[in-house]
Order: sequence, then C-alpha cells, then structure tokens
Amino acid sequence: MSTSASANATSVKTSDQASNEVYARQGMGQRIGFGERPALLLIDMQNDFCDKDAPTTLYPSILSTYEPIKKLSAAARKRKVPVIYSQGLVAADGSSAGLWRLKTKYHELGSVQIEGSRGAEIIDELKPESGDRLIRKWRPSVFFRTDLEVFLGTQRIDTLILCGTSMSGCVRATAVDAFMRDIRCMIVREGVADRSETVMEANLFDIDQKYGDVVTLDMCLKYFDGLGQEAKR
Repeated sequence: MSTSASANATSVKTSDQASNEVYARQGMGQRIGFGERPALLLIDMQNDFCDKDAPTTLYPSILSTYEPIKKLSAAARKRKVPVIYSQGLVAADGSSAGLWRLKTKYHELGSVQIEGSRGAEIIDELKPESGDRLIRKWRPSVFFRTDLEVFLGTQRIDTLILCGTSMSGCVRATAVDAFMRDIRCMIVREGVADRSETVMEANLFDIDQKYGDVVTLDMCLKYFDGLGQEAKR
C-alpha cells in the first residue's frame, strides 16, 4: 500500500501564474506518493561541487543541504533503509569525459571530478558509513551504465528519496530515469541545491509536475517513522 506524500501536499508553484494555470488545466502535478520499500540516494556530494573555491562549486547554496541530509541519513540507517551515494567521475586521462569536454570549460581542462583526486571525493561532512553503498558514475544519471539497478532490484526498492547536486543536472537526470523504470522519486526540497535559485525552482516545478514529488524533510522523516522495521537492507 502506497503512502501519500502528505494529506495536504500540493504541487510546486512558480511565480509565473500562467505556467501554474496551464499545468493545472492539463491535470499535471498530481501526487505519486511514497511506496513501501524506499532507499535514500545522495547524489554527487563531492568536494568539486561543495568547496568554496572549486571552479564548479554550488557554494554557498549547497551548505544548506548538509544538515537535512545528515538527518535523513541517520533516520534511514535507523530504519534499515538503504543509503546509497553516487560519485560523478572523470577518468584521470580524460578518456571518459565525452561531450563534457566540449560543453564545460573545466572538463575540457581536466580539472574537475578526476578519479582519485580530492575534488572527486565525497565531502567529509557526509562520508558514507559502513553498510552504505557507493555508485561510481560517468554521466549525469546514476542509472546510466552503473550497477544501481542491481541493488535496487535485489532489494525490491520502489521509492527513491533524492538529495544532492545539482537539481538541474544529475538529480533531474536520475529522477527522469527512475520514472522511466516506474520507481517513485521523492525530491527533498531542503536536500538539493543548484547554482541559480531561478534554475533550481524551475526544475523543481517541472519535475514535480511530470516525474516525481517534491517533498519536505519533515514529510520524509514522518514517512520513515511509519516504516517501523518493514524496510530491510
């Protein structure tokens, strides 16, 4: 039995009333709701996106995600909900960069997300713990040519609770890929960040209308509390 995200939950609104009206008129933005077997997926919380002086940083907006992610991770581990990290990487010789080299300056220069570098590591504030899973990825979606689906399938996961960076990039790509696999995606508003508030809000709105539910930290914590010991690793 699925669990509603919230009895009073409504879809994300924008400051653009025309957009709100057209999406509402077409019946979008309905609630998918939480499922029965969740996993918490923390996307690319790496030094190259969090350090103040990193060339591809989301600082300072990324700082606001640390405490919500800590709370969610602790609650998930307490309830035996799988905690999965992704780590976006580029091979040290640049051979895996693909079109990133043409689209972004610092991928062209080979100076970000380099496998084995400090910049590619998960930040100290949110290091994986024993029992957590780390997925190494080479493209925006955590699903693309990784073993994520193996672990989701063997544990019969039907719900992914998403946090991380960036909302418009890897979080969005992963949410859309999950939707295509009929996996419910709950994007935690306090747990995601982007380089621009306008871009982040636009992407939250669009995902919430079409592919997943944007939820709050409190909604997720209440959901975890209701799981009891049902969710097993």
